[in-house]
Amino acid sequence: MELRDIAVTVRELAHGGYGWVLLEGTGEDGTFISYARLQVCERAYDSYSSALAAGIGALRSLGSPERGPRKRLA
Repeated sequence: MELRDIAVTVRELAHGGYGWVLLEGTGEDGTFISYARLQVCERAYDSYSSALAAGIGALRSLGSPERGPRKRLA
């Protein structure tokens, strides 16, 4: 199984606080890498670092600690 291309980003929310977003690579070839939203947090965090830590936790939950998130074979 191939390792999935997943990124964590943190955004400042319009109503205050911070939220994390998981983005997954689309696999499209080109000058720029394309990503699509995979998962978005459902709550606001008081700080950037708290949102980042929660986002990393969400990423970790997608796969095994040793091998990371893997694509399933069709």
